[in-house]
Amino acid sequence: MSGEYRVSPEAIRRFAATAEQRADRLREIRGQLGAHQLSQGSFGKLPESDELYAEYQGRAEVGVSNLGTAAESMARLAEHVEGVARNYEGVEQGLTGGMQAMTQGLGG
Repeated sequence: MSGEYRVSPEAIRRFAATAEQRADRLREIRGQLGAHQLSQGSFGKLPESDELYAEYQGRAEVGVSNLGTAAESMARLAEHVEGVARNYEGVEQGLTGGMQAMTQGLGG
């Protein structure tokens, strides 16, 4: 069955690196958006302006929070994908060592 596909731990690591880059970029965006606040007067002086501002403020806070969650998800993805690459390498080393031991045991 192992001949049916090949796994490249380096390709898996490249994917992990891009996930970490995405996490960093999401953190940057979160920081930039979180740093910009509109004043309550930005929505005018009509009676509905206060409600509109409150709605905006709530949505902005949720958006910033969601960006943080997405960044942390990308960071965890990178960490786990890196673990997958290490596991593949460990299995490959174990199989290679086992095959060499069997070959030596058979006098080869």
